[in-house]
Amino acid sequence: MKKMGFLRGFKQGDPLSHALFIITGYGMPKWSSAVSHLTYADDTIIFSYAVSNSLQLIMDTRQKYERISGQLINKRKSSFYMYKKVSNELIQQVEAVTGFVRGQFPFTYLGFPITHARKRKVDYTELLKRVKDKLKTWKGKMLSYGGKAVLITSVLKSIPIHILSAIRPPKYVRKELHKIVAKFFWNNKDEGKSRHWSSWLNMCLPKHK
Repeated sequence: MKKMGFLRGFKQGDPLSHALFIITGYGMPKWSSAVSHLTYADDTIIFSYAVSNSLQLIMDTRQKYERISGQLINKRKSSFYMYKKVSNELIQQVEAVTGFVRGQFPFTYLGFPITHARKRKVDYTELLKRVKDKLKTWKGKMLSYGGKAVLITSVLKSIPIHILSAIRPPKYVRKELHKIVAKFFWNNKDEGKSRHWSSWLNMCLPKHK
């Protein structure tokens, strides 16, 4: 297994559940269903309260998996994540039980920016960079409008669709994506501004309209 991450709760869980050797998942907010883990291929996130008994159960299960499967979890690539205002005592407690180092928000899981707070512009920097980098490899002035439309539809729109299918980014990010694509479509010069003969909203209408 490549790596394993932990998202820790900040409050004590039900002591009885730990006494009965039940790993308690973490729900956020309180009335939501408790989530125990997310797994895809060799990337796993485990949700747990920061209670020693529960954490030890998780680590015991990890050791059993390694012993039975012969696959070792890479501790250097594994981390635990906690809210920034938790006490140093609690952080040290989790480090002692898991043997993992504390990671910092935001981090990326399956291409998505994960954070405990509201998404910020900087969280989408990598997405915007990928779109811009793709445009650098194309010579826009050598393409017809039809050729540009094909590249936008088949290539550029496929880059952010993974993230946009699951989360709603800030208005700034959506506006910036539209701006980048519109500039590529209308620009026929290496420098300076180009006239946009139609708004991007109209450009995105179905072809029959």
